[in-house]
Amino acid sequence: MQTTKTLITSILTCLIAVPASASIIQISNASGSFELRSNAMNLFNDSSPNFSTSDLASVHSTLNSSGITTDGKITLLPVHTTQGLSFLTLIDREYGGGDIGADTSLGVTSTASNSLGMFINDSANDTWQLIEPPFGSQTLGATFMWDGATSGDGFAWSNLLQGDNFSYSFVDIDTVGVIDAEAFQFIGWSNDSWDIVSTNSFKADGSIVFTGMVIPTPPVAILLSTFVLGHRRRRH
Repeated sequence: MQTTKTLITSILTCLIAVPASASIIQISNASGSFELRSNAMNLFNDSSPNFSTSDLASVHSTLNSSGITTDGKITLLPVHTTQGLSFLTLIDREYGGGDIGADTSLGVTSTASNSLGMFINDSANDTWQLIEPPFGSQTLGATFMWDGATSGDGFAWSNLLQGDNFSYSFVDIDTVGVIDAEAFQFIGWSNDSWDIVSTNSFKADGSIVFTGMVIPTPPVAILLSTFVLGHRRRRH
């Protein structure tokens, strides 16, 4: 009994000690799975669904300062924002001036829990729809239009909690000459800097799909496993 109390105390202590910026999203695609660690940025002070152009440019600037090229890329990363843990999708690079024209487009469909918030850049100009059926999920369907030479686009799910999951499907409508062949880059926080964890490209049919889930940080997961295994051994 004393051992059980000690383990429970350790787990609770670890839960309290783990910082918010340590949240992890596990991505799964056709190649396997990998983990993306998050870190904080001051984003989403405006009300949903406004993903401001200044916020979008700020994210690119932060990643560029870590040596990550975002121009001609579809960049995906978890970030702690004023709206909690958020998963960002950055489409090409945003320089901060907003859209001057539209010469390129990308189709995106993403489904997540209806408890999540959503932010989208150029919400008044892009073609998008948020479908919210009554059974616990919501789906964003969008065609992102942007000027491939001067401006980007993007959106984010926000207020992600442990156990939340989401799915993405991208369709290459008209990005020839604008998006790199290795179009997708998944970014995570590592050794006090943002880093590229994995890259991927469109399939031959111009599509790509993947899923994500918020998972426990390693100390919590290890302690929970230890508790469960120890409890089972004592029962046997």
